[in-house]
Amino acid sequence: MASIRLITRGKGNPSPLYIRFLNGRSLDIFYNTKIQVDPSEWDNSKSNYKNLKSIRNRVKQQARFEKLKSHVLYEFNEAYMMGELIDREWLENTVKSFFGRPIIEHNMRVSEHFLYYGKFVDWWLKEKAPTWRTQKNKYLEHRAIQQYESFLVLWRGFSTGNTKIRAVDSVMIGEFVGYLEKNSYSMATIKRHIGRLKFFLFRAETEGINIHPSSKERTFYTKEEEIDVPYLNEDEIEEIFKLDLTHDHVLDYIRDNFIIALWTGLRISDFNHNLSPENIDGGYINIVTQKTRTRVMLPIHPHVQSVLDKWNGGLPKRCNDVRFNKKIKVICMLANIDNEVKGKKFDKETKRKKVDYYKKWELITAHSARRSFATNLHGMVNNDILAELGGWADVQMCLHYIKRTKKESADKLKSVWKEKYNLTNQ
Repeated sequence: MASIRLITRGKGNPSPLYIRFLNGRSLDIFYNTKIQVDPSEWDNSKSNYKNLKSIRNRVKQQARFEKLKSHVLYEFNEAYMMGELIDREWLENTVKSFFGRPIIEHNMRVSEHFLYYGKFVDWWLKEKAPTWRTQKNKYLEHRAIQQYESFLVLWRGFSTGNTKIRAVDSVMIGEFVGYLEKNSYSMATIKRHIGRLKFFLFRAETEGINIHPSSKERTFYTKEEEIDVPYLNEDEIEEIFKLDLTHDHVLDYIRDNFIIALWTGLRISDFNHNLSPENIDGGYINIVTQKTRTRVMLPIHPHVQSVLDKWNGGLPKRCNDVRFNKKIKVICMLANIDNEVKGKKFDKETKRKKVDYYKKWELITAHSARRSFATNLHGMVNNDILAELGGWADVQMCLHYIKRTKKESADKLKSVWKEKYNLTNQ
């Protein structure tokens, strides 16, 4: 049976007040509360002040010490059920939290490593992240650390006060999902943040901290409306290729780089930074991609060959990625790629992507080239070959990039039937 006693040990005035926490024979902890009392006014048997009128604010003081004992007992039950370590440091932190002592007086190691989720994340990012291996000879990249730091900002906005690691269960994770939905985050972004939340729970577990079993359960999400990400079909690419841009040197070389991207499926980190003439030989492009370190080999499309010939066997001039993404929208607009499609566009007021109908050129980005490559070649070559050409890890990932609309899929089947059955009136 647990008991809490407040006692003085000395006879001098004033003397420090000690708190003693006992729980059977297994636990007997003393801690000096730093509170000073007159031993002649204190009753050790009652763990409180004596009923003397001479004691200033006696009733208020007695009530406060009774609340302290209740607080310690409550925190003990919580800590015990959460699997936390019960020792002198725990008792010290519990007493100090009751009296609202400055956090600098607390044992910070306990708070960060064993108690609070947000503080653990902060500690891990500072102490562990720089040496965290993601592969044999590769460490966590600076960009990834920044993403984890952004997650921590969101968590602190959601969690009021200090949330104990053990308290992060499936219910709280679901509430965090709701918080992100309320703040208009896309479902893809929400899933990434939940992945980060669980990542740190697993890191806490590897540090010997008990986490709530339900936190490992599957998290369910509200099904988000499927938005067709725009890609450029072969007719639209042809219009971009034929576009006369001799009046604007910048648009001209950016268009040529875009043509290379559209017919190679290379990411912007490759076609705009990594690709060099040394990667081009014998009618093929042979390159190790920056993101996944995967070697891909691609035949040179006639459009790409025309670009290479135009630049005397070399590559077009390049610009930074931000400028590239802005200018290809202008290029697509000039090519009259202006049919309205449903998509997501960044809203400056809400600082979130807004789903609406936009002119197609407004939604085109460098990544549209990779999606266009996959979609236009789908059905022309086997899926496993397509995945290998694009450097995708597997066929399933490759198929994720295919963004043919339902109407385009129906038209494709219609043309097959038309040819097979010699239909002329449809």
